[in-house]
Amino acid sequence: MRIAFGVLGILVMTGALVACAQNAAMGQSVYDKHCSMCHGPTGQGDGDFVDKLLILPPDLTTLSRVNGGDFPRLRVSEAIIGSGRGEHFSGAMPEFSEVAGTGTLADYRLEALLTYLESIQI
Repeated sequence: MRIAFGVLGILVMTGALVACAQNAAMGQSVYDKHCSMCHGPTGQGDGDFVDKLLILPPDLTTLSRVNGGDFPRLRVSEAIIGSGRGEHFSGAMPEFSEVAGTGTLADYRLEALLTYLESIQI
């Protein structure tokens, strides 16, 4: 019986890891399409459009480090959707709904993007 639960646990964890990897891959696709032109291909704020911006994009790979080692998922989510932006944000950054739409699929894309951003923390 213990072996069966052990095997079941391994299968569940493997499935969760695969789902997380797929989610991060979708998030990278969203990032590459909508974010990399300003934030750069690796998220370090060095995109092709950076020389055209008045306010430079932040290095997205250091969000956890500057937040005491924890990825600030809620704060990042709010910034992406447009509800948590202060004066330090560039008006060039569109709200997520402007580029990804709304509804369940957009929510899934946002979660995937957040998972990807969390995965690139250094």
